[in-house]
Amino acid sequence: MKALIIGPFPPLRGGISDFNYELVNELEKNCLIDVVGFKINYPTFLRSKNKQIHKNNILKKSISYINPYNPFDWFRIKKLVKKNKYNFVISTYWTPITGLCYYFINNFIGKNSKKIGLFHNLIPHEKFVFSELILKKFLKNLDKTVTLSKYNHHILEEKYNSKSLKLYHPINNVKTVSKEESLNFLKLDKKYEYILFFGLVRKYKGLDILLNSIKDIKSAKKNIKLIIAGEFIENIKNYKKMINSLGINNDVIIKNEFINSDEIKFYFGACELVVQPYKKATQSGVSSLGIAYGKKIVTTNVGGLTEYLNEKNSFISKTNSKSLTNKIIDAFNDQTSEKTINIRKLQDELSWNNFCKILLKL
Repeated sequence: MKALIIGPFPPLRGGISDFNYELVNELEKNCLIDVVGFKINYPTFLRSKNKQIHKNNILKKSISYINPYNPFDWFRIKKLVKKNKYNFVISTYWTPITGLCYYFINNFIGKNSKKIGLFHNLIPHEKFVFSELILKKFLKNLDKTVTLSKYNHHILEEKYNSKSLKLYHPINNVKTVSKEESLNFLKLDKKYEYILFFGLVRKYKGLDILLNSIKDIKSAKKNIKLIIAGEFIENIKNYKKMINSLGINNDVIIKNEFINSDEIKFYFGACELVVQPYKKATQSGVSSLGIAYGKKIVTTNVGGLTEYLNEKNSFISKTNSKSLTNKIIDAFNDQTSEKTINIRKLQDELSWNNFCKILLKL
């Protein structure tokens, strides 16, 4: 069996790139894989190329790189897909701005290759004028669609009359480190307990809700600090102004940069709980990391976040600071191991091995 996977790969930064890296490594256990990777995720006028690239997790295989915004590059791939008779071709869709690229490349592919669209997001986080049109075009030239959440699965069926296979965001096998080693590596004070907000800081992720909660949490639990670990896509000055006005400057640690994959384990190792105060979402790679590291998770009940996270294994909040405050305090006060045991059960259920076995049966 032979397959082609198209989308962002390392050295590009981001959750989709990391997902594709793991996908290739798992699929290669059972079939031959060719890769078409992106040179950039976003046009450089939106985000400089330097901010889109890191040097970790480079795939140990040959990759054909294209600019997803350059039609001449799309046609360059035509020779590759014509030459190789792939059993299936997977396009990893997360934003309409790359949807045109997928659409045209899929048009080059013959009928003998099954065209699969793997959807991380259907509704873009930022508004885009042609998003509906591009999505509909892309859906029309697919043989199969795969979603990573019930949320997207239902949208495809109800809004676009398109059936999909509902899978999940797989859990990576991770190397854990002790809390002591993590605190030493990050140079954090051992007398505090830490809350972790992880990943790119964007408006929909609700960091403002969490910051409003910190002041109230401090009145109930003095020895806590918040770690914000991830690059700010939003204007960081607005958040710093908010932190200052709330009087929580000494309670917030900001690491405003992309966190390299070899350092992620220290941030999760150092924290007591992971908080996702999102205002909207489909599914989340941060949830998967929290599960992989066996952490207590506090999350809002939006989109697909609570399809696998629930009151049996996590702490579920409404999208307001009062509810979030109460749930975070509950998480700190919870001395039972029941939720942690149930979180760890998800590690096998949501494995990459199971994910790819199902994918290969399409």
